[in-house]
Amino acid sequence: MLENGVINRLQFGLLVISFTVGSAVLMIPSTVVAKAKQDGWLSILSATILAIGFISIMVTLAKQYPKQTLIEIMETLLGKPIGKVIGLLYAWFFLHLSALVMRNATDFSTTAIMPETPPITFALMAGILIYMVTVQGIEGIGRSNELFTPFMVSGIWFTLFLLFPLIETKRIFPLFAEGIKPILKGAMPVLGFPFAELVVFLMIFPFVNNQKHLKNVWISGVVIGGLTLTLITLGAILVLDVPLTEMAIFPTLKMARLIKIGDFLTRLEAMISLSYLLTLYIKMTLSFYAGVLAFAQVFNLTDYRIIVLPLLIIVISLSIILNKNIIEVSEFATTTWTPYALLFGFMIPLLLLGISFFKQKQQKVRN
Repeated sequence: MLENGVINRLQFGLLVISFTVGSAVLMIPSTVVAKAKQDGWLSILSATILAIGFISIMVTLAKQYPKQTLIEIMETLLGKPIGKVIGLLYAWFFLHLSALVMRNATDFSTTAIMPETPPITFALMAGILIYMVTVQGIEGIGRSNELFTPFMVSGIWFTLFLLFPLIETKRIFPLFAEGIKPILKGAMPVLGFPFAELVVFLMIFPFVNNQKHLKNVWISGVVIGGLTLTLITLGAILVLDVPLTEMAIFPTLKMARLIKIGDFLTRLEAMISLSYLLTLYIKMTLSFYAGVLAFAQVFNLTDYRIIVLPLLIIVISLSIILNKNIIEVSEFATTTWTPYALLFGFMIPLLLLGISFFKQKQQKVRN
């Protein structure tokens, strides 16, 4: 096996939370509020409920082949030629996702921390960190996230707590002002980003040392991540109001800049921004790792580490050249990305599950 490391169920669940929150904590609030206005938080809540269905499909498929990654499952069900072709597409999808998250991180860094620094500087720094952890395997990623999660979660809740005095509850009313349609419209991009992207975890499912109750762990991680995004969006509406939230590129950063404790503790956004960057780092690393592992399995390599550096160079390059500016990145992530991600994160896994059930039924008939 290419990967000999293992993670436990707690590490798996924490990875799901970090991955779900990831870059979505920065971009999703403005996206859903632009579509559903003051009901934007209900869009995320609705998408979280629907995402449980996605996870149920993925877990059911994974449990039928508990020792196989997504690439190996496809080769088993579809045969090696077709399985490898689709596997290569998944490798691209995972690497593309990593490049997009890296671009989110560089855009956020140049906006929040060092606006005069060239984006390539942040991309190279991220690349070095990704390389260091990826060559350590899934255990390195799991341990890193386990260490970072308390800081990431505290940063988000710290922001909401300190902004409590600025909340105006009237800003979320009237509820269902234009009915259910805008809420569902706002939920669509959330299904693609971040929930369909959770298909990444089909690449690490076999490396969990105890898979008992793993479905509950996975769903719990999604629910916690979804509720976190819901509360962040609700906070943005209550603090910034609808017009400012939908116009802001990073509403969470704008909220952090409003934090002020007396006259001695202000401008806390740098510290809070670091917690957001950690979620981005975990997401881009896990996506990259999945892409590298998928690529290695498609080409039957004996060691995935030999392709980490060349693929990392490609991801860094893609993060810089794929989109011209931050507005273009945001538009792509909330429009084109939705059907693209749903294809890989919902439709193909559902098709694979259907084929698996059909083959099992045929086998029973023969017996």
